[in-house]
Amino acid sequence: MLKLVPALFGIIVTLGATPAQAQSARYPTRTIEIVVAYGPGGSTDLVARALAQKFQERLGQSVVVLNKPGGSGTIGATIAARASPDGHTLYEGYTSETVVVPQLTKSAKYSIDDFEPIAVTGLVPLVLVVSKNVRAGNLQELIAELRAAPGKYTYGGGIASPPHIIGAWFNRLNKLDVTHVPYRGGGQGVADVVGGHIDMFYGGLAAAKAAIDSGAVKALAVTGDARSSALPNVPTFKEAGMTDFDLASWNVLLAPKGTPADILALLRQETALALADPKVRELYAVQGIEKGPTQDVRAFLAKERDNFGRVVRDLGITMD
Repeated sequence: MLKLVPALFGIIVTLGATPAQAQSARYPTRTIEIVVAYGPGGSTDLVARALAQKFQERLGQSVVVLNKPGGSGTIGATIAARASPDGHTLYEGYTSETVVVPQLTKSAKYSIDDFEPIAVTGLVPLVLVVSKNVRAGNLQELIAELRAAPGKYTYGGGIASPPHIIGAWFNRLNKLDVTHVPYRGGGQGVADVVGGHIDMFYGGLAAAKAAIDSGAVKALAVTGDARSSALPNVPTFKEAGMTDFDLASWNVLLAPKGTPADILALLRQETALALADPKVRELYAVQGIEKGPTQDVRAFLAKERDNFGRVVRDLGITMD
């Protein structure tokens, strides 16, 4: 009779579990979808696909990436924020639609508070590349050249994207008049610098490195606190003399608010394992994506929201 007690206790515990707990114990029960607010091929999509492959290998379920471009990233972000909080829909977000766009337009019906943080999945340094028509060979020479010809030079970047905001902030800090030209993607922006159609672009390393390596453009500075391992000879903006240049570009993995704690714990564990995988690290190195911080993700996002919020308010950037 005594031998029946543990078994009976187990049955009672199982029967007393909430539906969410019971579902969490079986997770994942179907295909996991990772939403990306951009088309295939960019850094955000690349990171999402690397994670999807590792999740699929370890969790025993199909994992697919859903590309939902449009609306400056708000379409994909909204889909993810409104998804069922059961761990089967995740969101691989980028700086602009995650913390910037919600501060610029009332049409964005979400914020970082509508998500549960999983991990900062990578820092995406931006490199300032300039056309060969630009005489300057370093950042201070560039500032002097731009200052001497107000309104003559142009820089590219998607509306409300880090390249757009960083370029506008660069103008403000150095009292420059460089005209912003909207672009949808980094590849086209870099190509137009190569062709001399625009003078400058703040591009992701994945989009810019080939042009830099070939000598088609000049790389003058990168964002971040340390030099990029992919461009060790290019100084950071801070090294080049711009100390108030803390704006960053990054990717983050999120789940809809209300996702059970045990599912979040599992996803955080699996994400950490995926990011530590040698093949993923090699892929990151080729694309110039740096390892994300290990600090509290929610605190990181709040800080980034405040940093960009301060700058866009100061610059008067809006999308409405």
